Amino acid sequence: MKRFFAEHISDKEKIALLTGKELHHLKDVLRLKKGDKVIVFDGKGREFTGSLKTVTRDEVCVAIEKQLDVSRESRFRIILAQGLARAEKMDIIIQKATELGVSEIIPFTASRVVSRLNSEQAAKKIQRWQRIAIEAAKQCRRDVIPQIKELVTLAEVLSKYSHSMEKYIKIIPWEGENRNNLKDILKPEGFSGCIVLIGPEGGFEEREAALAEKAGFLPVMLGPRILRTETAAISIAAIIQYELGDMGK
Repeated sequence: MKRFFAEHISDKEKIALLTGKELHHLKDVLRLKKGDKVIVFDGKGREFTGSLKTVTRDEVCVAIEKQLDVSRESRFRIILAQGLARAEKMDIIIQKATELGVSEIIPFTASRVVSRLNSEQAAKKIQRWQRIAIEAAKQCRRDVIPQIKELVTLAEVLSKYSHSMEKYIKIIPWEGENRNNLKDILKPEGFSGCIVLIGPEGGFEEREAALAEKAGFLPVMLGPRILRTETAAISIAAIIQYELGDMGK
């Protein structure tokens, strides 16, 4: 059965409504008809089977039949704070981070950010990235869609997480680090999640890495080679899921 994201699911009326791009995909691309069976999920952990009750120009109404007992979310929560990268790179990061089970993505600006956005451009980008996350969640059959937060500064990220969230490992991969190895830092005892700071295309300045360390983030090295920002984000999400999440089990 084809699977769709439904923002509006009524427990009382036992229906789900599909609009916008989900409607277009169902009606115009897949050409599904009244009575066809589908799966709908709300992006918050619930998934249902159902059948198409009505298909109109403006919306599709799905009659909910059964809630499915599924759980595909990692027990270890990953928050990715990602330095803003150029369009196609951010798209890849959002898509792959979603596939790898990242719970939340926070785009931020820093001194060496290559791409700059005004508030209107940033708002449009957030909408686009959220849509990419939805599509990736559909493809990889995730129950929960990661939330793409508004674009902030590195200082705002550090202020929010400064010496807080005691049960989270807080790390900043940085090419200037030569003491702390990532594998040695990823210890499961007492931790339920990880917050990762990934630098933009130009990397972090030394003063930014120092500010992050002062805010409680531990600098770590990712080996002898300098990784591109998209490679670093994808690699570290996979490593964390393998070491502490659901990929190595």
